This record gives sequence, structure tokens and C-alpha cells, in this order.
Amino acid sequence: MTAGDVLRGSAEKRWTSWSSLRAERWLGAGAGIVVALLVLPPLLAAMTASVGAEFAPLHRPDIVLNTLLLGVTTTMLAVAGGTGLALALVPGVPAKAILERLIVMPLYLTPLLTAIGWSWLASPRSGLVNLLLRNALGPDFAINVISASGVIVVSTLAVMPLPFLLVSDALAGIDASLVEAARVHGAGPRTVLRRIVLPLLAPAALASALLVFVQAVGLFSVPAVLGMPADFNVATTEIFRLLESYPPRVGEAASWGLLLLAITALLTFGQSLLLGRRSFATISGKGFRPSTKPPRGRRSRATLAWLYVILATVLPLLALLWAASVSFVAGDLRLTRFSTLHFDNVLFAYPKTWIAARNSTLLGVLTATIVCLLGLVVSWIILRTRQAGRGLIDQLSMVPLSVPAMVFALGLLWVYVRLPLPIYGTLSILLIAYVTHYLPFGVRAASAALRQLHPELEEAARIAGATWFGTMRRITLPLLRQTMIASWALLFIMAMQEVSSSILLYSSSSIVLSVAVFDLWENGNPSDVAALGFVQLAASFVVVGLALRARHQPSFS
Repeated sequence: MTAGDVLRGSAEKRWTSWSSLRAERWLGAGAGIVVALLVLPPLLAAMTASVGAEFAPLHRPDIVLNTLLLGVTTTMLAVAGGTGLALALVPGVPAKAILERLIVMPLYLTPLLTAIGWSWLASPRSGLVNLLLRNALGPDFAINVISASGVIVVSTLAVMPLPFLLVSDALAGIDASLVEAARVHGAGPRTVLRRIVLPLLAPAALASALLVFVQAVGLFSVPAVLGMPADFNVATTEIFRLLESYPPRVGEAASWGLLLLAITALLTFGQSLLLGRRSFATISGKGFRPSTKPPRGRRSRATLAWLYVILATVLPLLALLWAASVSFVAGDLRLTRFSTLHFDNVLFAYPKTWIAARNSTLLGVLTATIVCLLGLVVSWIILRTRQAGRGLIDQLSMVPLSVPAMVFALGLLWVYVRLPLPIYGTLSILLIAYVTHYLPFGVRAASAALRQLHPELEEAARIAGATWFGTMRRITLPLLRQTMIASWALLFIMAMQEVSSSILLYSSSSIVLSVAVFDLWENGNPSDVAALGFVQLAASFVVVGLALRARHQPSFS
């Protein structure tokens, strides 16, 4: 090799380094602009859309109280239950690995189907459970899920996996030496739990409390199915009613959105004040290890977890299967009435099924793909660069976590009705709503994966002359492939389930499966609802199965 070759190689590497730096800057600026355009316009519109309109919550304090009751009670029950499940599933509990997977199943099932399943189980007159109870205990005995308490219980079952996951992760990260030191000094299991473990789990529990509260007050499907027939109305159902009226009362609906936004903003600020000045850092090289002895009450721990799985997943799905598979349900439990009539109706007679299935699948694929890629770029900028403004990008990308989906949908409605862009009522506005709502999940999943990938691998590729795009394509993406596919699958299912945004933004040509299910429910076709719900689940799991199969295929990048 001549001196000229060395000089040319050095110059090429300097040019590559400068080009990569320029690409990073442009990428950071572009990602920041995209995140800002996704988050800020609908957020600002939701805050200002009610200006000049009557502030409707002042005239309906009952709905305000119902909304707060639903949010606060669901949060308390879900956080307590999720924390209890996380603490119960310690090593030695029978079927621990299976239970950990089954407990998060409600994340893969839409709350709409869970609510409809429970309406079949425990409606006061014709619920399957009530029919069995009346036969066993007498005609006056009944459980009524069509009530405020029913809304709260079913909402709790639907959102409990969130605190379970966050608290389980925090539990795994506790420094084992703290627990071991307490045991050496004679502390019993209850003392260790009360004095060490629970205080260290407080940040995760509080973070999950905020997420659960936002999810609870932003839920539309459960209050619509179980609450509205009992005159238990909350902010989301009132927003829906106002926008469904003629003419649509957008300003009043926006005032309800502003109320939800104000409540969640205050709670977010309060959480930051509560946790911001305290240090909970305890993570060391050793994670939390419970005692190696078989835990006390391990069978009762497993029973508690199985009870949740049965209530949250098994019973609603069995009720839906029953409703979809019989020709007539009310008051009759005989096994001679099984039929495929309702599946035939939704697959071949109901005109919206195939349009909705196509739209839902397309939106699910696009949402999951865009969120995964954008989340990877945003997290890479945050973790791998020192670019100015990366902290602001991080904060903006997390904003949708603390804003109910219906509030963002209201903002989008207000923005794009006024802009000369013909996307209202199209799949495009639904895609924008979905990407905005699920962006935080994509960013956090990519951040967790990137933290496990040492920067030296990327730096070595740069030193060897690779561009940023070459490094990402040949090094980063292949190493993150399995994690990103798993994240993609979860995002796809979440997009297939989405109701709160879709119910405000869809049109006849952009209807999705979750809205079609609700449309059938409103029109009094409960058995067809159950059949279409299973079609929705089948479509979701077929695509996810293909994605997870690709996860284990060899990569040739």
C-alpha cells in the first residue's frame, strides 16, 4: 500500500465521519419535527377548541363525578391487584411462567370484547352466570354488571396488566443485597416486604397509577357497553353523544376533552413533584432473589393468579364463544342450539365486515411499522447522540401516555376539519391518530433494546467507514431484530383493538373492526357481535403468528 492510498483512505474516512455527523443532525431535526407535528397540533387544538363554547362540565357535575369515580377507583384496584400479582408470582409458585404470560392476555384483547363478554355473563335478566345462580340459589339472586360497579370491575380487569408489568420489572431490579442484609439481621418476610420491598416499588406503582388512571378515564368501550344502559355516563360517552348529535356540538365535546386533559396534567405534575426529589436507585449487578425455600402459601398464590386469568380472559371469551355459536341465547343453556348462523351473518351478510377487516389490517401493519421505525430513530437520537434538543424530543414523544386517546382524536378532528387537507374520514387521519397514540410504546421498546446493545459495535462500524444508514442496516437492525418484531406484534394487536379514537374519526369507507363490533352492538345484534369479535381476534393472531414466525427465521442482512 502506497502513501497515497493511505491518505486517500484517511480522507474517505473523514468524509464518511463528516457525512454521518451531518446525517445524524438532519435525522435528529427531522425526527423532532415529525414528533412535534404529531403531538402538538392536536394537543393545542384540544386545549383551544372549546374557546367560545359553553363549558359543558359545569352543567353536568354528575358526569364529572362519575368520571373521577371510575378513574380513581379503577386505579386503586388495578394498582393494588397488579402489585399483589407481581409479589405473588415468586419462584416456586406452580405454573409461574404460564401465569405470567396469561396475566397479560387482556392487553391482547380489546376491552370492548371483554365488556361484551361480561354483559353476556352477568346481565341481570339473561346473563349465563345469573341463569346458573338462579337455578342453584333461587329466582331472586342475580349479579348485575350493567351498573357503575360493573363498569369499574371490568375496567379494572382490563387495565391490571399494566401495573403488573411495571411492578414486576421493578421487583426484578431491586438490589438483592438489601433484602439479604435485612434477613441476616433477623427481619422476617413481612418486615422485608413492608420496610424494604414495597418502598422500593413505590416509583413503579406510582408510574403505573398514572398510566392506569389515564387509561381508565379515557376508556370508551366499557362505559358505553355496561354504563350507558344503566345511566352511568362518563366524559368519553358524553363526548360521543355530543358529536353524534345533529348538528355535532364540537365545542361542548371539546370542553369535556379539556377537562380530561386538565385532570391528567395535574396528576402528571403531582407525580413529578412526589418522585422528582427522591432517589430510589438500588439496581446493582444482582437482581432481587426471593428466598430459595418454597414460598409459603404457594398454592394460594397460584390460585389468586388463576382467579384473575379466569375473570379477565377465560370467562369473557367463553361467553363470546357461546353467544356466537347458538341460534338463540336468552334464558336457554341447552347444548342443542349450536349453530354457525352468526358467523355466516358477519362473514357473508354483514356488508361492513370485509371492508373493516381490510382497513384494520392495513392500519395495524402501517401503525406498527411506522411506530417501530420512528421509535427506533427517536430512541437512537436520545441514547446515542448529544444533539441539542434530544431531551425535548424525548419528553414530547411521551406526552401521549398522559393524554386520553379520545382527547387526541378530538384535537385531530378540530385540526383537520379546518385545514385544506382532505383526510377527515379517511384512513390517513386514523393512521395519524394511531401513530401518535402508540408512539411512546415504540420509543420505550426501542430504548430498552438499544440499552442492551453496546455502542462500541456501532462505533467500530463507523471507524471502518460505514455510514449511519449502513451501520443501522448492517449492525443495529439485525441485532435488534427479534425485539423489534415482538414490539411490532404487540403494536399491531393494540392498533387492531383501538376504539376510542376510531369511533370519532371513522367514516363508512374507513370503518375498522372495533367500530363495526360496536355498531352491531348498538343495533341490537349481540350474537353477531360475538361472532365478529372472534373474527377480529382471529385476524389479529394470524398476522401476529406470521410476524413471530419471521422473528425466528435467520437474518441475511
